[in-house]
Amino acid sequence: MQTKTNRWFVIVNPNAGSGKGKELWGKIKAELDVVGLVFDYAFSEYPGHEAVLSKAAVLGGYTQIISVGGDGTIQKVVNGVYSQEKFSPKQIVLGVIPCGTGNDWIKTHNIPLSYKKATQVIVNRKTKSQDLGKIQISGTENKTLYFINHAGCGFDCFVLSQLHHYKRFGPLSYFLCAIVNFMRFKNLKINVVLDSTSIEANAFFLGIGLCSFTGGGMRLTKNADPFDGLFDITIAQDFTKTDIIKNLPRLFNGGLFKDRKVFTHTSKTIQVSSANKGILSQADGELLEKGCLFYSIVPGGFRYCSL
Repeated sequence: MQTKTNRWFVIVNPNAGSGKGKELWGKIKAELDVVGLVFDYAFSEYPGHEAVLSKAAVLGGYTQIISVGGDGTIQKVVNGVYSQEKFSPKQIVLGVIPCGTGNDWIKTHNIPLSYKKATQVIVNRKTKSQDLGKIQISGTENKTLYFINHAGCGFDCFVLSQLHHYKRFGPLSYFLCAIVNFMRFKNLKINVVLDSTSIEANAFFLGIGLCSFTGGGMRLTKNADPFDGLFDITIAQDFTKTDIIKNLPRLFNGGLFKDRKVFTHTSKTIQVSSANKGILSQADGELLEKGCLFYSIVPGGFRYCSL
């Protein structure tokens, strides 16, 4: 199959980071020219357009793609790659120039926040492959999608549903939103099956991690490793409002795992359901359709430019 061997396709989310993607693109484009990268580019024009663009790019012969945006932009680009069958997704290399709100995925991989330094990581052409999470949602419409960093349900989803009111605060937006809204949240009654172990939980949150950080730097999983073929899972159970107040600062410093109501696990598969209604969940900071959820690992499913 013919490929555009030396060309990159750059997908820019102009709305990333409350417009930071659009603001920085002129400088990023100039830097890509300076370092000698040969590339074409396109802007996403509506939610989910990044997936359409990345699928079209791969079908057009591009095997090297650059994501300019946040974690959600990377996730959508990866989902577009997985929606085509012309090339194995593991053949596609993704470079990342971060300009989102949280930029959590890059924290695990030590990719620089500076667009100039991130561009140099791409130019160096060193790559690694990390695991991907696959989510199958059974609801009104059955759906399959992939995530690169962190997924889950509970309080983090509630925060995300309110986050648009706080985006102007940048990296502090998640924490401020959590502080302002925690009194309104009610624990979720869910059934969780980890491989073959079933758990009934009254959950403050269920965190499913490939990487270490989410929500602008929160540590919701204890030992996440994107290369070990396992999900790192945290279930915070039966939290009262006092528990929430006590643990809000701990969400960011790793102290959460000292709480006796917080349980950690590892698993290759996870099934999450609720007797009451479909579950609101998130993947890489993007809210998903409600439904019953089945998570599985795609070992080494995401190849990226690395340090």
